[in-house]
Amino acid sequence: MNFLKEVPLFSGLSEEQIEKVSRIGYLKVYQKGEVIFNPGDKAEHFFILKSGKIKIFKTARGKEQIIKIFDVPALFGEAASFTGKNFPAWAEALEESEILTIPRQRFMELLKEDPEIGMNLLSVMAQRLLHLTNVIENLSLKNALSKVANYILRKYEETGKEEIPFSTSIASMELGLTKETVSRMIGKLKELGIIEKTRNSVRIKNTNALKDAAF
Repeated sequence: MNFLKEVPLFSGLSEEQIEKVSRIGYLKVYQKGEVIFNPGDKAEHFFILKSGKIKIFKTARGKEQIIKIFDVPALFGEAASFTGKNFPAWAEALEESEILTIPRQRFMELLKEDPEIGMNLLSVMAQRLLHLTNVIENLSLKNALSKVANYILRKYEETGKEEIPFSTSIASMELGLTKETVSRMIGKLKELGIIEKTRNSVRIKNTNALKDAAF
């Protein structure tokens, strides 16, 4: 369970604490397209992505809105699981994915035994709230160019690196734009001298100009 050390929730924990977490969970493999949970499911588990890719999304009037796409390693579904209510969205495997599943009751007991884990969880949930705020702002206020620029800026702020992995398909799903629109906006940012685009990444050439384009 060494991958747990790379999950923000557990990164500051001791080997003994991580061992406690690993003992109460079990690994499960989901195939591409398989649903991990839906809004009708009671949130009785915490999920940690060990391998693969997961999308969290909501549906309305037959349309799908991506909330977030998770790469490894990542904790997801924790907000609903923390309350014990139903999940507010869908989670689906975008590719074959291995997930550590932790029963809510056992995890809550562990939090009572070791409050340090609970403090880390609060930090993760606060970061997730900021992300959701950005999603809402992008959907309601920004035009296509500023959405794509803001998306790249957030990836830069999350990684601290000027060159970041970038997939037009994933960006289009997360932003609610077509792949063609995302490609056009990437082209526009290149024309403005703000970024350089390779096949699988984006390199930021002018951070200040990117911030201007994002707001």
